[in-house]
Amino acid sequence: MRWVSLLLILVLAQLAQPAAAMWSDLDAARAAFDDGAFSRAAGVAREIGTAEGYTLAAHAEMARGDLIEEKDKVRLECYRTALADARKAVAGAPDSPEAHLALAIALGFVARSEGGLEAHMQGLGEEARKHIDIALKLAPDSPWAHAALGGWNLQIAYAGGSIGEAIYGASVKAGQQAYERALSIDPGNISIAYQYAVQLLGLDGDAHRRRAAELLDMVVARRPANAMERLLGQSAVNLKQALDQGRPEKAMQLAEARLGRAR
Repeated sequence: MRWVSLLLILVLAQLAQPAAAMWSDLDAARAAFDDGAFSRAAGVAREIGTAEGYTLAAHAEMARGDLIEEKDKVRLECYRTALADARKAVAGAPDSPEAHLALAIALGFVARSEGGLEAHMQGLGEEARKHIDIALKLAPDSPWAHAALGGWNLQIAYAGGSIGEAIYGASVKAGQQAYERALSIDPGNISIAYQYAVQLLGLDGDAHRRRAAELLDMVVARRPANAMERLLGQSAVNLKQALDQGRPEKAMQLAEARLGRAR
């Protein structure tokens, strides 16, 4: 029976190799993401073929489109690729809150790029909210899920005004409450604080600017942990300078450009 034991060991060793390779590839994809090599991170993560890999690929494509690419057409291609990756992630792991959040955020990026009317006709806003709600149900204390809910509310309230609020049930108040909940769970989250500040500046108003300034101060003061946080920090410096110089209109213009509203 010794040969059976040896055969079993060889089979287990062969089965272990793909798993070890998968984790090695996932680590490599994460390292590329942290270094700001978003395109490479997406490619490596996608090749893994797991829900976790597709989730990371989606985030990498969205980061590339949002932070690196400058042409609208290329950005939209990144967001659509991210959307396809995120759908594969949800299909492979329907109980993963991270996969549902990636899908919701990708839907938001596509909607932002294609325009409010086109997004409404395709039902992108409703679909995004559905996946945010699923993520919140699966992970009620996830700061990312609450931040996604906050972003969803503020984006629709800004783009659609009272009509958007009536159709989708979104509101500025609900968006702020969701963002504040996210930061109460994870007070030092640079990405959430930055996005919240940018959306507040897009809304205009003295109260919104004061809270945005507080958030930007926090972002600028913290040491970035990776390339994404470094890029967000650089943008935060520009926004903060405009506010410190008493140029709220400039800060709003910069915020709207970051939100894809400058056309």
